[in-house]
Amino acid sequence: MTAADNSKGAGQDDDLPDVIEIVRAMGLDAMGEDTEPPSPALPAAAPHADHGPRLPAHLEKLADRARDYVEAASSANTRRAYAADWKHFCAWARRQGVDAFSPDPRVVGLYITACASGSVSGDKQPNSVSTIERRLSSLSWSFTQRGQPLDRKDRHIVTVMAGIRNTHAAPPRQKEAILPENLIAMLETLDRGTLRGLRDRAMLLLGFAGGLRRSEIVG
Repeated sequence: MTAADNSKGAGQDDDLPDVIEIVRAMGLDAMGEDTEPPSPALPAAAPHADHGPRLPAHLEKLADRARDYVEAASSANTRRAYAADWKHFCAWARRQGVDAFSPDPRVVGLYITACASGSVSGDKQPNSVSTIERRLSSLSWSFTQRGQPLDRKDRHIVTVMAGIRNTHAAPPRQKEAILPENLIAMLETLDRGTLRGLRDRAMLLLGFAGGLRRSEIVG
């Protein structure tokens, strides 16, 4: 290969976008304000000069399609809930003087403790266990989109969450059992002269005799 060929090849390489710079741009775009929905950002068709080189023209439509797929990855209601939970966490972190953008399990453990105790907001109303679990999922998703995954298996989170469940979770509601007279009353409403009536009669009798759940009867 001649020196001219080497020079030509080097010039072609210079025209290609730096993959590292593009990835860095994706991370910078994802770091938005806490009021923005926590959706992953892709490099824009014409990014700011500080964010590195723009994508080649033939990849712009592909980037737009990728953004559409990002939007389709979750429902609008889910994205709104994640955005609200992220804003809730950031507001609490600012009041406590801690960094909201660093996925510190100790800080997250304190946050879910505050949610359970009702000390996050001014109304002093503790969040339910299901709400706290949703907030924790929202934080995990948001940190991941910002390139800093949260370790939900860390003891500062797992142990605190287990204690919250044991302390505040409502006990499961016991369903009332069907008595023989209830079963007889239901059987009397079925038409024994039709296949459908015979089928329903058999299902009720088998379910009662075996103490089966509805899901176990219908498969």
